[in-house]
Amino acid sequence: MGVSANLFVKQRGSTTALKQPKEIGFYSRTKDEEYLISDDTNLNYYYLPDAELDRKLDLSSGFQKFKDYYKDFEDRCSLRGLLETIESSERHKGKKINADIITFRGIARKLISCAFDSPSFNTVDLRIVSFNGQLFIKEVPEAVNAAKASSATEAGRNINQDLNVFTGYKFETLATLSNPLQYTPREVIEKRTKRIVSHGDEYISVVRTGVGNCKLILGAEVDCIFDFKENGRDNLKHYAELKCTQQVANISDTHKFERKLFRTWLQCFLVGIPRIIYGFKDDHYVLKTVEEFSTEEVPVLLKNNNPQVGSACLEAIKWYGLLTEWLLKMIPRDEDPHSQIRAFKLVFENNHLRLSEIEESDEEYSGLIDGEHILTNGFKEWRKSLK
Repeated sequence: MGVSANLFVKQRGSTTALKQPKEIGFYSRTKDEEYLISDDTNLNYYYLPDAELDRKLDLSSGFQKFKDYYKDFEDRCSLRGLLETIESSERHKGKKINADIITFRGIARKLISCAFDSPSFNTVDLRIVSFNGQLFIKEVPEAVNAAKASSATEAGRNINQDLNVFTGYKFETLATLSNPLQYTPREVIEKRTKRIVSHGDEYISVVRTGVGNCKLILGAEVDCIFDFKENGRDNLKHYAELKCTQQVANISDTHKFERKLFRTWLQCFLVGIPRIIYGFKDDHYVLKTVEEFSTEEVPVLLKNNNPQVGSACLEAIKWYGLLTEWLLKMIPRDEDPHSQIRAFKLVFENNHLRLSEIEESDEEYSGLIDGEHILTNGFKEWRKSLK
């Protein structure tokens, strides 16, 4: 009988000790699913002067020409770029990276959100492999599709909902340049509103961080550089998160935005992104205002305006500490890279995180253990060769 355990999501740990996030690498993933390690090809630069708002920028413009390459990716949840970046760092330093859990920021955010959201809103269907003393966590691509299909069905998805998603990508397109301002021709700047909006190219920062005694490596998509990029340096302090939402007109809107801001804070806090920039649109999808928030000041802002949401920031950290500690306690980790890899399933249901070991008889077993569903063969061989 394999490992099996449950964790009640209303529990909290006592730790609030956090490690300062540090960028250890980065890569670009292209719309053709190529992984360009230590390459900032897909890094964008923030540029949205206040005067632009006077132009009544239409965030619905270009909706019919939107190109979503991401939905056609063979494996949207692939850890390949993350693993190759880690291997590159290890080759440079000549030793295995010091970490307990390796995954994406989005997965860490989903796990923390279990303490605040229902399974219908926050679908968690993860696979974990224990290899070489570390846990590698990946989302099941089918779970991503199912979550989207579920929300579409529940809401009776219509063109307005698709349009709301599009406006987020449009805002990013309007607010960024693909090169620093001084290297961008005036013609490109002036024609930004005509650019075809697409989704698929990504720039990923790879960050070392931690909570309590747990050390994590998290990959996180970065929207843009706010000011300038330092070559060969940790650029976390220069990154910004871009969001677009409905403008706030009443108390109900305010509470809704506070909940959104909490989720965005969680996203940025996990990897140390210091700035959050929100674009606010009206009912006609026209960009009305842009507001910048400091990530570290969000908990204070929320606490002053809505103590209930404000206290969630500290609750999130305590739960984060408890759930990572629980995973490390429940899942055996053998340091020997030649030892048998073990695989686990982690789901969220009935107010519990449910962990179960995947047995040899399970149809997923072969792909997780011997195949490349999570770990690439190249990464496994690299670790076996590392003394």
